[in-house]
Amino acid sequence: MIQPRTGPIQARTAARSTCLVLRQVALAILFGIVLPTTALAQDLRFIPLPPPASPRDLLYNPISNKLYTANTPQTGAPSAESVTVINGSTSTVITTIPVVAGPRDFCHNTQNNKVYVANYFADSVTVIDGVTDQILAVIPVGDGPRALAYNSVNNRIYCANEFSGNVTVIDGVSNSVVATVPVGSTPRVICYNPISNKIYTPNAGSQSVSVISGATNAVIATVPVGNVPRGILFNPQNNRVYCSNYGSDSVSIIDAVTNAVVATVPVGDGPTAMGHNPVLNTIYVSNVGAPGPNTPPACTVSVISGSTNAVVATLPAGDEPTAFVFSSNDDTMYWINEWSHSVSVVDAKTDTPLRVISLGTGTIQPVDMCYNPVNGLVYTANRLTLNIGVISTGACAVDVDGNGTIDIDDLYRLNQQPVDVNADSVVNAEDISCLERFLRKDEIADMTAGRR
Repeated sequence: MIQPRTGPIQARTAARSTCLVLRQVALAILFGIVLPTTALAQDLRFIPLPPPASPRDLLYNPISNKLYTANTPQTGAPSAESVTVINGSTSTVITTIPVVAGPRDFCHNTQNNKVYVANYFADSVTVIDGVTDQILAVIPVGDGPRALAYNSVNNRIYCANEFSGNVTVIDGVSNSVVATVPVGSTPRVICYNPISNKIYTPNAGSQSVSVISGATNAVIATVPVGNVPRGILFNPQNNRVYCSNYGSDSVSIIDAVTNAVVATVPVGDGPTAMGHNPVLNTIYVSNVGAPGPNTPPACTVSVISGSTNAVVATLPAGDEPTAFVFSSNDDTMYWINEWSHSVSVVDAKTDTPLRVISLGTGTIQPVDMCYNPVNGLVYTANRLTLNIGVISTGACAVDVDGNGTIDIDDLYRLNQQPVDVNADSVVNAEDISCLERFLRKDEIADMTAGRR
């Protein structure tokens, strides 16, 4: 249970928030404005999937504006693994494609618009045409294919095979295996660096990261890191790679030129998933607890500066933060809290928490998320409820009355002059809520500067 902090700053926050609310209430009394409610805190809807399609992983295809979900059956349900294809503009299901056992991770080939899904229990990779939604090939790979990465320089796909301790290299044109690269023990995740044309895979059982050359398909370095390396992320702003060490409560930062660790940053308990905030060049690290030496009372997210390699903030999180996305539509960071059934939203310009969006209660279990920049949508894969959550984002900074300033008057004018503030193609009460959040965000930013 997260304990609320108290003190002068919190009192000041409450006072300023109360002031804004009172101003809004006054306007409501004078002009009859419909104020947003908690239920309208974010435009949230759901896309039902055909049973027993339980979504596990997500991929967005920007060329076709499609969303892909890798579906595995729930415990006790009939075995019916599949990939569901969803229209990004209408949020409707296009088709569901049967695949072999254990679809897990995706990657997208931007050169020929192919979608790849790793079949964890079938030791293969399925190739899907991004236009026709037809299966083009099923490629045998190693034992336990767990993660995929696409090399845009050489048009190749890399598949990390957890149980065989190797990486399969697939040609993006012929759909054939061109190399099998031995790495360390238990490679479960993988990422690609287009600046240096290198592929990185943490070896959870070897306390190392294997660095593979995209040109030669050979391991060019084995970098020692912490215990149980569990996550990997490439930062294009400084050409560095970040590895979360689940068992050491730290993040190893690797220089992509020298292949050497330049810093080891202590974070919270059990770091796993990571996300990059390009606005401030910060790295978000989810601390999910155990088995490291620290045991916090609640999960957190550590924020690491890409410039100083130091933790600049520790943000509250729900139970088991699992995946991150950045929304360029409104400069916000999102992450899912798997066992709190929610999504946390942070202002990317200040690394300040803005709100927590409830996805519901009971069995709902969000396990992955991705972002649609064309329509400004964030998707969540809700594993136990057989649906996809759809959250509309929006810049929210709209000068409705045209006076050159975005202020409380625009909130009043919006009630009389309908405007699609959040660009979700619908003019509704969420647009009022969206602009109100933008105005309140300024107050939070002022307060954050004082805190730091």
